[in-house]
Amino acid sequence: MKSTVVIFFNDWPVYPQGVNAGGGESATMALARAMRKQGYRVIACANLPEGEGTFHDIEFWDFGSGYDLSKIEIRLRELPSYHCLCATLVHPLLLIKNHKQCLSRIVINHAPSIRASGLEPVTMMNIIDRMVCVSHAQRALLMHPSIDSSKIIVVKNGFDPDIFQYAGPENRDWNQLVYIGRVEPSKGIHILLQAYAWLQREFPDLKLSVFGDEQYWPDLLKQKQTLLKNLPGLTFHGKRPQRELATHLQRAGLLVFPSISFESAGLAVVDAQASGCPAIAFGIGGVPEYLVDGVLGKVIYDRSADALLNGIQNLLRDRTTLQNMSQRAEVAGRARPWTVVAKEIAELFEEVASKRVSHSKGQSEDMPFAIKRIQKFSQNSVVDVLEAHEMISSRELVPDSLVESFLTREPQEAWVPLIQGIREEKSGALKEATDYYTRAARLCESTDWQPFFRLAVLHAEQGQAPVAAQYAKQVLTKQPDFQFRPELEKLIELAG
Repeated sequence: MKSTVVIFFNDWPVYPQGVNAGGGESATMALARAMRKQGYRVIACANLPEGEGTFHDIEFWDFGSGYDLSKIEIRLRELPSYHCLCATLVHPLLLIKNHKQCLSRIVINHAPSIRASGLEPVTMMNIIDRMVCVSHAQRALLMHPSIDSSKIIVVKNGFDPDIFQYAGPENRDWNQLVYIGRVEPSKGIHILLQAYAWLQREFPDLKLSVFGDEQYWPDLLKQKQTLLKNLPGLTFHGKRPQRELATHLQRAGLLVFPSISFESAGLAVVDAQASGCPAIAFGIGGVPEYLVDGVLGKVIYDRSADALLNGIQNLLRDRTTLQNMSQRAEVAGRARPWTVVAKEIAELFEEVASKRVSHSKGQSEDMPFAIKRIQKFSQNSVVDVLEAHEMISSRELVPDSLVESFLTREPQEAWVPLIQGIREEKSGALKEATDYYTRAARLCESTDWQPFFRLAVLHAEQGQAPVAAQYAKQVLTKQPDFQFRPELEKLIELAG
């Protein structure tokens, strides 16, 4: 497995197996799944009303409704190394800013304001390595004279091909309109309802399905029954799982995305195009960067009910154009799955980590603290030394070039073949690792237990209990108060 990626959601409730509130949560969840598919160990930290667990092979850690990040920070200290990604809020990075094992600190901003992170721009940019924007329009909005613009990178959102599968024009109901998003005025739902009332005069068979959280528009509760009575074909579905949304997008004739507030991206537009469903949207924020105007849908720059009405009318009157848009989406709408996004984010944090290591190499101390722990094993606890072993095995934390620069200085020291063995073992080259550990055992001090412990573990994992037991005995001889003495004694006992 590759290195560990820790992803912080914002402080809203998150349901790993359920329905989430908005696009930011959905995007963060999709990125976590894609990172796991890329082979990273993924730890997702969030407000989890249903409790912790492992879902989609991702470890979910709960910071609770009180946004208690301190209990997460304690657990992160136990990780040998990790990359940290934060969705919009920068607060987690304040707690881990002194974690040497944190290889990169990146904020993925889904908000239209740089202050949505909770800090002044200059303060925030001193804490993070990079800020990722999901559109160029968002990046332009977040630019600030006091910050380094090179730290703000655009990585666009993607779609999940396992959920949003393509369906062509053949079985679509062209009289079915779909709205997906929070049900609130800033999302333009009232404009859509007004346009829908007018559209029904020309298209009496027209239907509109509204999917989204209704708690953000309290007045809707007062109007809902009247709307349902006066607008035939209108249905409110509330929050629904993504797979259910995908099913509707495979059958609908048109997605309407009428948001009148700044949209960093517009995830519903991405998912609709991937599903073969044409889309129409107001051209605000990053939406025009995602909706391919005239190819997979229509962008309207006049944010009015009349403009939306005319845009939908023109498409409904031209079924051939709608069918062609749906057909083209099979290729043009599915070019950017979340796995591509995950690779681009990984390239970004690996670049950051590499530069951090290169910078530390040029410092006067010029020696990774992990190597120091191994050299001065007698001055450190067993746990700290074994943590150093784990850290030195990470080529992201300590690249080969840096290790080699140290190994050539004192080739006759026992720690040199020990480190080489640790890295070979990590890569799966067990014979080479055994050879290096054996050489280290010949060169080491009389009290150095490290190569013998590595040999004991290595042989035990290969089912060679008698050999493992012999090395375990040597560890206990060299260090009678060894911290894991009970485990080694158990190994010796099992070997007979």
